[in-house]
Amino acid sequence: MYDTDTLIKKALIIFLKKGIKSVNMDDIANSLGISKKTLYLHVDNKSDLVNKSFALHVSHVLDVLEQLIVEGRNSIDELFLIDQKIATIMKQTNPYVLGELRRFYPEAWQVFEEFKHKGLFSILKNNLRKGIAQGLFRPELNIDIISKLMLSRADVLINDEVFPLTTYNFQTLLMENKIYHIRGIATFKGINYLEQKINES
Repeated sequence: MYDTDTLIKKALIIFLKKGIKSVNMDDIANSLGISKKTLYLHVDNKSDLVNKSFALHVSHVLDVLEQLIVEGRNSIDELFLIDQKIATIMKQTNPYVLGELRRFYPEAWQVFEEFKHKGLFSILKNNLRKGIAQGLFRPELNIDIISKLMLSRADVLINDEVFPLTTYNFQTLLMENKIYHIRGIATFKGINYLEQKINES
């Protein structure tokens, strides 16, 4: 018998792999080797399971990204590492999942939005402050505005109407967005370091 946390973790893996709309509660129960009755002892319905699964997912992703923020690490290296981690996560995710969340599961989508506008916003602001202190980013930058602009571009990257992941490679989208971002905010020192990173990749 699974406890609730383990069941939600396993359901999340199924949603990330297969998508949400194509999976019903019978599929989840069968995949877990339990009855649907047992499944309903842990969650109220599919929406409840989706909400709990993606709340867990968002919390895990935020923990992973925060572990990349290391004292003294070069701020440009930090952005490359963040993108690598996000690209790995997205590679393991069905390309339709985010669109399905946005359209059909508003509560789960709201959790994802809060992750972007609180957790990711804080990470981006700290990265800008670090880059300025390291002489890689221009000192006159308005940190609040630049962070919000970066978030708005992140919104576009995960918009499946603008950049459907069945057509676009997400790693390429991240790279182009990162280069666009850094070139706009970097000092000469920062641009030189960026060129070095690009040549290494």
